[in-house]
Amino acid sequence: MMTLPFEQELMDGRGEPENIKFRRAFPSDIDAVVALQDRIVEALPDKDLYAASTREEYLTQLNEDICFIAECRDKVAGFSVMVPNDPDNPRNYGKYLDYDRKQLAETASLDLTMVDPEFRGRGIQRMFNKLRIGKAIEMDAKEGLCTISPDNPYSYRNFLVLNFEIIDQREMYGGRQRYLLRKVF
Repeated sequence: MMTLPFEQELMDGRGEPENIKFRRAFPSDIDAVVALQDRIVEALPDKDLYAASTREEYLTQLNEDICFIAECRDKVAGFSVMVPNDPDNPRNYGKYLDYDRKQLAETASLDLTMVDPEFRGRGIQRMFNKLRIGKAIEMDAKEGLCTISPDNPYSYRNFLVLNFEIIDQREMYGGRQRYLLRKVF
């Protein structure tokens, strides 16, 4: 796993380099995370693509999960969450697959990634995925699960290049269709 914090030079769509700082996120980042979600939802042409979280839900994640932030030019460029491989965590995606306790204890959930529209196309989501997979392996997880909207080809491709495969499609998050993807580590 990469040692945090660190800076990574990433290219925008025009080939212009920009330094992005990646670090762990903490409860003190709550206002920045909520503001990031607001910017993302505002920019969506179809608001049903995204299942917005409440401030309280983000605080739970910041307190209980493994969260990362990407920053650039003194702005929050992205936020990402990994639910650790805990059999008692109700947000462990293995529960959707009726995993037993042993399987849940070996399953990390790559729960959420948000990237500010201003910073998309630089590989921030891919970097978050590498961070989350590295942390999951470090925590002895044997597999990772994630959910993606079938209408989000960018996220889908970012997981396919990491050899995730679709194992299910179902309604989640208040009736929204989602793929459930898995990668065995």
